[in-house]
Amino acid sequence: MSNPFPETNTALSSTEAARILKVNTSSVKRWADEGKLPCSRTPGGHRRFERTDVEHFRQEHRTAESDAWHQALFTLLIEGRQFEAEAMLLHKRAQLGRWEDVGDQIGLMLHEMGLLWAKGDITIYQEHVASECLTRCINRILHLFPRDVNGPLCALASAPGEQHTLGLTISELILAEHGWNSMWLGRMCPVDTLVNVAQLPNVQMLVVSGSVYSCLPSMLGDLVRTLGPICMAHKTQLILGGQGAWPEDVFDVLRVKNFPEFGRFLRFSA
Repeated sequence: MSNPFPETNTALSSTEAARILKVNTSSVKRWADEGKLPCSRTPGGHRRFERTDVEHFRQEHRTAESDAWHQALFTLLIEGRQFEAEAMLLHKRAQLGRWEDVGDQIGLMLHEMGLLWAKGDITIYQEHVASECLTRCINRILHLFPRDVNGPLCALASAPGEQHTLGLTISELILAEHGWNSMWLGRMCPVDTLVNVAQLPNVQMLVVSGSVYSCLPSMLGDLVRTLGPICMAHKTQLILGGQGAWPEDVFDVLRVKNFPEFGRFLRFSA
């Protein structure tokens, strides 16, 4: 599909780069002048940054403060201290200004938790408690949003075979912040259900999530070939999320790889 949020493919200003990196603009300019963050100059002398360079810099230079926040939230979650974890999430939202950016931070923490589980440093029990605690936190925060019953509706589902739904839960929070209502289809959603929902006249958007761990590329490809034409025929925007090997640039589907990208799409498509 044509790009609905042009900032994804255009150079970023210092202010836009600073928001992604969660720092002030003076830090971005200093890093650029020191050669640490690649940039170009406009004819007027303004710095411009490629989004891929900024994202790479963000991954390579995560701050100690960010790491401390991840660790503190992780500790609360594995101990089931829901209300303290909820307070941390709300405070982070006040700091960053958008739930999509909080979602990005949660995603990093979940990635670290997955690595710990893979190495055997946390138990299945701890991983389960942490996941359920985070889900309950987000569900409670969702009740803080006023809802318009006539607002646009997005259906959220995990691909067949995909059991994880935390990414969809975070997406529901981002949708609510942008005035969308959600239809929850849940984990391992059957293809027939996805096909039927895509044809409903009140559903404007369908988000399907799949991971590299649970979904084979061939299965994800078959799913898109089934859903894509149906969504196009019924003018339902199909969005593919998660880290699975989804096919791209087919049937007007939109591939979204992180929460800030999803939030930008919602802002620019409003």
